Amino acid sequence: MKILFNKILVLSLFLFIGCSGSDDGDSGDVNGGGEPVVSSLQVFISAEEVIVGSTVLFSVFDNNGKNRTSEAKFYVNDSETSGSSHTFNDVGTFEVYAKLQNVKSQTEDIIVNPVPIEYKKYVLVEDYTGTWCGYCTRVSYAIEQLEKETNDAVIIAIHQGDPIAFGQVNSLMSSFGVTGFPTALIDRATRWTYPEPSNISQVTGKLSKKSYAALAMESSLDGDMLTIKVKLKMGYNYQALKLGLYILEDGLVYDQRNWTSYYQGDPIVDFEHHNVLRKAVTGLLGDQIPSDKVGHDKEFEKEFQYVIPASFNKENIKMVAFVTEGNDKEAINVRSSKIGESQIFEK
Repeated sequence: MKILFNKILVLSLFLFIGCSGSDDGDSGDVNGGGEPVVSSLQVFISAEEVIVGSTVLFSVFDNNGKNRTSEAKFYVNDSETSGSSHTFNDVGTFEVYAKLQNVKSQTEDIIVNPVPIEYKKYVLVEDYTGTWCGYCTRVSYAIEQLEKETNDAVIIAIHQGDPIAFGQVNSLMSSFGVTGFPTALIDRATRWTYPEPSNISQVTGKLSKKSYAALAMESSLDGDMLTIKVKLKMGYNYQALKLGLYILEDGLVYDQRNWTSYYQGDPIVDFEHHNVLRKAVTGLLGDQIPSDKVGHDKEFEKEFQYVIPASFNKENIKMVAFVTEGNDKEAINVRSSKIGESQIFEK
């Protein structure tokens, strides 16, 4: 997502402005006064997508590579603008081009978005682990310390090669380049740096990041049938979003191998495993939201149903919803909910 505010200048523009072509007249045709003939122009803009109220800078070069910014006239939606910049005070898509000596440049589009709406940010931590993995207790301990510092971290434990392994774990590992255990990913974009217990701030630091999408869930249970309504509020003019929903279970008791000093004993007998990924209700990377439902200040909701297997403890079930943009796998925001909870969007 590209969000540019007033007075933010793109350095590459200055590189273009500062590098003019040769003035020796050796390139291109020459008119009667000895100056190269301008037969074409190429216009450059400092940003293709901005927030309303932002100023965009323009520059233009002729077919001889000469900088003609100070001589050319610039047009926004066919109206001449003063100088080589323009402040966009209205939302929409605008066409920009330049003219010099009756020669017109190509047209460039600038998308001007409304001011984004900010929402409370949650951070996603995905722990690739297994009961057989003696070093995985290092991340388990780090998560315990993290949860002492904040309630805004959403944890998903993705097990492999043990009795509580997630059936599609290998697909997830392939999607995110996970090749060893333990591996912990933050917002599906950054690896939690070793040693994780000493780098809690790497996770909590993400909470100060702005989020322009909010999630909320409502759920109810009728026998074994779990009904979940996931709601998404958008505060930015997104073009494409994906919505994902997972089922997790707490309180699964299995012995855990331990080769660290964070816990005593190897194995740790009757170790409690929490936040264990049990089911992807949507696709692993989320489901595409219809394009007409995506955009600034829009709200989307979808209802899901899931039959809880008899082997699961219903009292320990919870849901995690997440949202990503386009083909980017990074989590824009995430939310966890228990059965029966009715959430609202948080700012």
